[in-house]
This record gives sequence, C-alpha cells and structure tokens, in this order.
Amino acid sequence: MTAPLSAWDLEQGDAAARALHKVWWLFLVDGIISLVIGFLALSWRHETLTALAIFLGIWLLVVGVVQFASAFAAIRERWLYAVAGFLTAAVGVVTIVWPHITLFVIAMLLAWTLLVWGIIYIVASLMSREVPHWWIGLIKGIVLILLGVWAIRHPGNALTVLVVVFGLACVFWGILELIAGVVARHAGREWERERAAQAKG
Repeated sequence: MTAPLSAWDLEQGDAAARALHKVWWLFLVDGIISLVIGFLALSWRHETLTALAIFLGIWLLVVGVVQFASAFAAIRERWLYAVAGFLTAAVGVVTIVWPHITLFVIAMLLAWTLLVWGIIYIVASLMSREVPHWWIGLIKGIVLILLGVWAIRHPGNALTVLVVVFGLACVFWGILELIAGVVARHAGREWERERAAQAKG
C-alpha cells in the first residue's frame, strides 16, 4: 500500500501532468527526426562527410531545442536540462556553421555531448525515482555514456565514430523519445488514476 500523498505532492503532480501534456508532441517530433537522421547516417557514404556533419549539427540542434523546451516539464532539476539543452543546441549550430572542421573535432564534439547527456540523465532519473517510468531516463543515460566513452577511446578512427556512434545514438534516442512521447501523452490519465486511488484509500 502506497503512502498517502501530501498537498504538496498533489500540487506537484498536477503541474507535472499539465506540463507533460503540453510537450508530449515535442518528444514525438524529436523521435521521428532522430530515427530518420540515424538511419541516413548508418547508410551514408564516406565521401559525403560534409553532409554527414551537417546532419549531425541538425540533430544536435533539434535535440537541444526540444530538451530545452521540455525542461519546463521536468519535475526536478529543470535548470540542468535547460543548460544541457542550450549547450547541445550550441554545439549543433557550430557543427552546421563550420561543417569543414576536422573530422576528429566533430567526432569528439559528438562523443562529449553524448557523455554529458548520459551523466545528466542518470543523475536526474536516480533523483526522481518516485516519478513513473523514471527508468527510461536511466537506460538512456547508461547507453549514451557507453557510446560516448567508446567514441572517446577510439580517437584514431574518427570516421567510424562519426558514422556508427552518431547513427546508433540517433536511432536509440529516437526510439526512447517516441516512448517518452507516448508516456507523456497519457501522463494526465495515469495521474488522475493515482489521485483517484489515493482518494479511495
């Protein structure tokens, strides 16, 4: 039997449900774009590195903007998501504006971005274990860290890092964003059921 929710818990739950309901479509858009770019990256030809770098920049920009906007729906650590979203979007802009910077620099930008995002998601999810589906953020964080570490440990093979890690990260991110969008879409209903159960209890 769960402990009764306090007035503060109810207020926070109402606010979170409303916020998630407003931004659920952002997760879906982010997921679809990420999947498309990921599959394109995994099937891309090596002689078109400039275009691949631009795709990377577009993806980071989209992810950054979506995460910055969705930070306002976070229950805790909103500033952390907002800062990370802003920095990710900034890296995306740099990559789009200067796609001809060295392949190594582009690969390392991707690697460190994944690593930072992974740490943020793990910390945020562990601090919000009372939130339904908190484990989605934990899984996302672990996989992003693994991809980031692998990329950093293979600086001599920047092409493989850029193509494989970028493609896998996009596909993985896209799948979890779609799941997050569905969860956020129905967050209001789940919260109403929780409130009803608390009222009956």
